[in-house]
Amino acid sequence: MVEEHFKAKSGVSGTAMKIAETLDIETENINSVRAGGIVGKREVIFGFPYQTVRLVHESISREAFGSGALFVAENLKSKLKGLYNFEDILRPYFFAQTPDMLS
Repeated sequence: MVEEHFKAKSGVSGTAMKIAETLDIETENINSVRAGGIVGKREVIFGFPYQTVRLVHESISREAFGSGALFVAENLKSKLKGLYNFEDILRPYFFAQTPDMLS
């Protein structure tokens, strides 16, 4: 896994750590790049015989963070009080909700 951030960012990003945890990747296998002009980028590289698969998430503007916070706030308005993670917010946008999925 490779994660890239702006020059002043210290340590491995929390997002990269969460991705590594989810994919059961050792944190020693996270490579960090710090350079000017980068907002934030995470890339997970899977090597297979005769091919490579790359999953990339890249923030190209800090505006993404503000609009992301507003998106979450809008989606939390209609939810019951409680604790939610980002998966809870995004799930309806990626998976069709059927009655058997709700239990």
